[in-house]
Amino acid sequence: MNIKTKKEMLPLKKIPSKKAAAKKRNDPSIRIDLRVDIKDHSGIVELALRKFSIAKKSAMPQDLKPMLATLINAPFNDADWQYELKIDGFRALGYLQDQKAEIRSRNNNSFNKKFADVHHALQNWKLNAVVDGEIAVLNEEGYPDFSSIQQWDQKKKGKLVFYVFDLLWVEGWNIMNEPLYKRRALLKQLVPDDGVIRFSDHIDEIGIDFFELTKQNNLEGIIAKQRDAAYYPDSRSKSWLKIKAEQKHEAVVCGFTKKKDTDRIFSSLVLGIYEKGKLVFIGQAGTGFSQSVQQDLMKKMKPHQTRKCPFTSEPVLSDKVVWLKPFLVCEVKYTERTSEGLMRHASFQGLREDKAAFELNTEMPVEIKSILPETEEEEDILVEPKLEQLVTFIDDHEMKFTNLTKLYWPKEKYTKGDLLNYYYSMADYIMPYMKDRPQSLNRFPGGIEGESFYHKNMGGKVDKWLKTFERFSESSGAPKDFLICTNTASLLYMANLGCIEMNPWHSRVHLPHAPDWSVIDLDPGDISFEKVIETARVVGDILNTLQIPSFPKTSGSTGIHIYIPLGAKYNYEQSKQLAELIANLVHEELPDFTSLVRNPQKRKDKIYIDYLQNRPIQTICAPYSVRPKPGATASAPLHWDEVKTGLKMEHFTMKNMLERVRAEGDLFKGVMGKGIDLNKVLKGLANLI
Repeated sequence: MNIKTKKEMLPLKKIPSKKAAAKKRNDPSIRIDLRVDIKDHSGIVELALRKFSIAKKSAMPQDLKPMLATLINAPFNDADWQYELKIDGFRALGYLQDQKAEIRSRNNNSFNKKFADVHHALQNWKLNAVVDGEIAVLNEEGYPDFSSIQQWDQKKKGKLVFYVFDLLWVEGWNIMNEPLYKRRALLKQLVPDDGVIRFSDHIDEIGIDFFELTKQNNLEGIIAKQRDAAYYPDSRSKSWLKIKAEQKHEAVVCGFTKKKDTDRIFSSLVLGIYEKGKLVFIGQAGTGFSQSVQQDLMKKMKPHQTRKCPFTSEPVLSDKVVWLKPFLVCEVKYTERTSEGLMRHASFQGLREDKAAFELNTEMPVEIKSILPETEEEEDILVEPKLEQLVTFIDDHEMKFTNLTKLYWPKEKYTKGDLLNYYYSMADYIMPYMKDRPQSLNRFPGGIEGESFYHKNMGGKVDKWLKTFERFSESSGAPKDFLICTNTASLLYMANLGCIEMNPWHSRVHLPHAPDWSVIDLDPGDISFEKVIETARVVGDILNTLQIPSFPKTSGSTGIHIYIPLGAKYNYEQSKQLAELIANLVHEELPDFTSLVRNPQKRKDKIYIDYLQNRPIQTICAPYSVRPKPGATASAPLHWDEVKTGLKMEHFTMKNMLERVRAEGDLFKGVMGKGIDLNKVLKGLANLI
């Protein structure tokens, strides 16, 4: 799927899918264009009604409240579902009759004046209908910008659009009980071919890949809808599901603070949410305000000032608070929720004038399996059970796999064939961190309880179709030919040699001196894993303070790795120095149980913050790599909110990693992004040191 980058569209990038059905729909020729060319719609409704079976004659319904989606924890693929972009704007219903129009919020407040251009466009749409959609403002890159829509009636910055995605009533017919795909097919033909009103298109079946597109492009998420679903007004249905790509929350503004010695109008907003009818404190938002936004907010907050704290239990805050009656609703973005339910690093996004405070509740995602228990996909199998050897073609290369029943994990009864099946099924996810990288082969031909050895020099010892990369070795004083992983076939070639774990270089062969990432390796001695978690959290906090994107993963053994994307713009020495500076800051904060000493004998009971991994030819296990450890643990990319007490290595294994990545997507994808601006980071570090 490849969507052109134009202001009139949402520009997304292509992501391949392994499934045959997904491959068919994922062809680069497919475009999701949120504008639709149409013909004259006279007679279209009449023709469509002949195919409808549940439509009823009725007067135009009035004062409807829209159907809502249930929040779930993961995307999924299903041929009976279709997927739309979750657009960051204001939900609205449009009522059109006799060239008169009303546009109303989800609470039936008029949007006619606030979004006059949408109102005029509806008036000019020669149709009698009730439509459901989302009003958004697109920025210069063509993406929805919530802050711009929130201030639209004042600044009118950006491009105002009304994406319509459902048709409820048309030309005297109530079609809410008709299947969704029929309602949308008719709507698509009726939408004007240009202007403010646009059809919100969808893609069938491929929810997981589509969700990955939204994450890559920093969009809000996706909405999954059953193709046969009816429309149920004023109802939160499980036939419509939403999956968020960003951590956002709607909250009640309960007060504001002001620090001493500041010229800001206020320092932070004090936020809450209703739980079981009681207003509960969920944290403060201290960023996201321009001077003009603060001035506008203060005007709106002033009438609601009160001496009484609106919370059932008054929170302890460091600054003086001016309390507000719980009336205003805002949207905030945050990095995670703590175990106490507080938002970390909350940033104000804008007021939600379309929502009422009493409507808001803590919305926890529902487990997908409780709604769609049968959506689990079958695993891709290379080696059938009990097969001793296999000759097959992979990437057009004939390959022979041998000793497939050999027990690599005797206690768990996992075989070499199981390992090959794992890497075969996980190839799409692990290859971005393996492709075009020289490899350090750590071979375990007898399994985890047998002897192992490193095999780096592959010169003249591999099949002709495999590629190698020559590099001088300081340790041996001679050149070595490192095997390069180029595709799934070469990945499986290494696994067939007994490579349980995969150890790629940080750089690729076309830029061998420019690593794609810098890594901080937390390597514990005789100390609890809880201390490793605590150290990782401090690393994460420091990087967040410096506005450095970071991506944690378990090592699959005893430690945690934190990656920083460099975008192959800097050399290994710069990467090492960056990691060293951060390591020193972490050690200063946790001197009692961390160490920068490399000698293991001198740091037995401490966590070694290893920054020396960032040197040429040094390797570290790849994301999703299996480790030669009991339980067949795997190196698992994590959400930062998973790095907390209770995290265990054994939670992530060769047997459950595919299921996890299908549910969560590739959490490490950002590591291969454009990378940090090192000069900007160093300026930030100078302020901390």
